[in-house]
Amino acid sequence: MKKEIEITRPPLESLACVTPDCKLYAQPGQGNLSVRKTYGKHDKIRYLRCSECQEEFSERKNTALWNCKIPEKKAVSVTEHLSEGNSIKGTARLVRVDPGTVRRLNKRAGKHGEEYHDDKVQDVTVENLTGDERHGFVEQKSHPAWEAELMDLKSKFVLSHVQGRRDEALIRQLLQDGAKRLIDRHRAALFTDGDASYATIFPQVFGRPYRPARKGNLGRMPNMRYRIPRTAAHVQVIKHRHNRRLKSLEIRYTHGSIKRIDQALSDLGYKVPNTSAIERRNGTARLMSKAQVRKTLAFAKREDQKTALGWWGLTVYNWCRPHRSLRCLLPEPQGKKSINNVPRQWLLD
Repeated sequence: MKKEIEITRPPLESLACVTPDCKLYAQPGQGNLSVRKTYGKHDKIRYLRCSECQEEFSERKNTALWNCKIPEKKAVSVTEHLSEGNSIKGTARLVRVDPGTVRRLNKRAGKHGEEYHDDKVQDVTVENLTGDERHGFVEQKSHPAWEAELMDLKSKFVLSHVQGRRDEALIRQLLQDGAKRLIDRHRAALFTDGDASYATIFPQVFGRPYRPARKGNLGRMPNMRYRIPRTAAHVQVIKHRHNRRLKSLEIRYTHGSIKRIDQALSDLGYKVPNTSAIERRNGTARLMSKAQVRKTLAFAKREDQKTALGWWGLTVYNWCRPHRSLRCLLPEPQGKKSINNVPRQWLLD
């Protein structure tokens, strides 16, 4: 039997005025909103009025379901199917909607997921990071489209997500985006693969810049250099292959001290540096996005749809799915169970 999706309306006190010029803009619980009417045959959407600015607007304004033409339960079902790895056309067949509707909802969900991530993931206290890229295709296999992510090793929370061609610019964008979300970028230990771009860009992003003194009074000023703090380090796990088979593994301490990496390994419970966490995340991401499935022809037909699928899958992974690495003590043990898996929302509460 198909499980019925339950839709609950948020209380009026939790909503806020969406008019930027209003004095109470984005301030919930001010008592300035009242229900003028309801509309919609199935959903009974509330149409609100602000007593401060006298503006009227739908409760769906500035949400992913704004101006949605299908029932809310169907729209939620579409996004759930997409996050479980179904294709655009497959989702349309299962939910019985037009494929164009699925594409529109996918694009909106991805955009709002990206905006939510940018708003919430700021000033995060994270010290041990790992980064990697996973390949994909758009339109045809001659058009590669990569996804690169930076993950917290302790909580498995994805800190940064960027998409594009795999080159130095993509790695730079990834590290800069992740560093600006940290409360202190100079305390980061980074675990990556053997890509040379990580070794080149790490000092520029996580190091302290300084300019050497010029010798004499003539000539140009020396170029900016970067000093790695004792609290930061970078280690690369380099896999040597022969005929696509792994032959040996090289651990290269690229920047910083070995002592800082040993401290990170002790905190994480690792014996040797590795990138297993981000590789496991890559496998999960491929299961959550049909456009990322390997060794098939299921690649995305449009770049904007693939970008949206990537952001929506990341949003579900970060904020909706519990993970066994996130555990809280129960107030009272339930039989033999004393801990409980929780969503990642607790990281920023």
